[in-house]
Amino acid sequence: MLNKHLTSGIRRNITNQPLPQEFSDLTGKALEKAIKAWEYDLTEERVQPYLIDMTKELPEIKPLISIDNSCVCSVGNISAICGEAKSKKTFLTSALVASAMAMPFRGINNFSNVDKCADINVLWVDTEQGERHVRRVVERISEMTGAKLGGAVSEPRLTTLALRELSPHERKAMMLDAMSLMHYDIVVIDGIADLQRNTNDLEESDALVSELMALSSKCETHIICVLHTNPGSDKARGHLGSSLQRKAETVLFVHRSGEASIVEPQFCRNEPFERFAFKINEEGIPELCPLPSEPMTTASRPEVVAILEDYYGGVIERNTLVNKIMELNGVSSKAAQMTIKRGIDRGHIMLDGNRVVVCGNNSNKSNRVTGGVTPVTPVTPVTPVTPEVSATETTEAAETAETSRTIDFINHRLLGHSERSEESVRDLATDPAAPATPAAPVPPAPQSEMPFAPSYKQSMAAWDDDNDAPF
Repeated sequence: MLNKHLTSGIRRNITNQPLPQEFSDLTGKALEKAIKAWEYDLTEERVQPYLIDMTKELPEIKPLISIDNSCVCSVGNISAICGEAKSKKTFLTSALVASAMAMPFRGINNFSNVDKCADINVLWVDTEQGERHVRRVVERISEMTGAKLGGAVSEPRLTTLALRELSPHERKAMMLDAMSLMHYDIVVIDGIADLQRNTNDLEESDALVSELMALSSKCETHIICVLHTNPGSDKARGHLGSSLQRKAETVLFVHRSGEASIVEPQFCRNEPFERFAFKINEEGIPELCPLPSEPMTTASRPEVVAILEDYYGGVIERNTLVNKIMELNGVSSKAAQMTIKRGIDRGHIMLDGNRVVVCGNNSNKSNRVTGGVTPVTPVTPVTPVTPEVSATETTEAAETAETSRTIDFINHRLLGHSERSEESVRDLATDPAAPATPAAPVPPAPQSEMPFAPSYKQSMAAWDDDNDAPF
């Protein structure tokens, strides 16, 4: 039983419901008490379906796509396949779907690490490509499922929509219409970002993801969303990508490595599978291949490092980098600066004056191309030949130069704050025992014998502020 002591601020008032007929005979406190009890019953009725009943037996999870016995897509959930442009996201998605749908026969070219589940109907919604390219996807799936071996023109369990010409609202409406005609176990949206106008609109993105989650539960289907990542990053693009990464059952990340594409389980609610690689054969069919031996991939680099290296050779002025991050990620200046700060805090990049440099490559920064201009290689200076002088001559010359700099500095600083004459200043800076000859510089007396005036202390403070002391 729910707590009956709900406050009026928490309990929702039922404004659209007409009062029961029996309330017409009540007045005053009796009517108020009856309305509160009636509101409570309606609230309890509305909350009841969402309460967890631990005595209720739930059906077993129904996997639709599993990789190496690890469930990737199950009924009533959504998932995401992310990757940079031309990283073979559509090839991967079609291969996973076709391999799950495939007949368990030898000789059919599909992913052997995907568990077979032949009783699957699929709705494929393409929002980006023209009809000719969408037909290639259908032919590829039909080849990998074995449908063409049986003489079929295309896979009969696959329904395909090409919605590139429609607006975002019309695309979503057409997809819902198709889903209302029959039940589909899997719905693939190749280009989920095209179902909304702005992927960086927080409210619009959250609303779309919430609608997809409700749709997957209501229709007992699984919805696979294909979308791009930010350049040089494994983060799905925009607020839509962030929302999908939080809500999805599984997020797969695919990236290129030479001729191969590597698939990684980025986020998994179930047991993650081992990363694998695939390539496209001569017939245009994806097939598994060994993982590339190159350890360094685009995905292994932090986003800010990838932008620095790919666009500027590893070093660029900070303001230019801020503008580039704003342009690529569609974020504000403050967010771009925070990206740079995180890179500095994590030791990926460092500041060199007003420039940002990739850490580990600082020794080569003078040979990099900076802002499209190749810096000139500095010439090693030639060490001049110095004539030999005695130690006594060297000491006397150093003392003379030091005294001259001291007197010049006092004249420059002290006379602006004091009414002392040039002669008194020179007498103050020299040894009292020496002859008072203004023209001949002599070594200064020890500091204890120099009675600094208050005005000179002020000038010393100014010296510290200006940082231009001669010694």
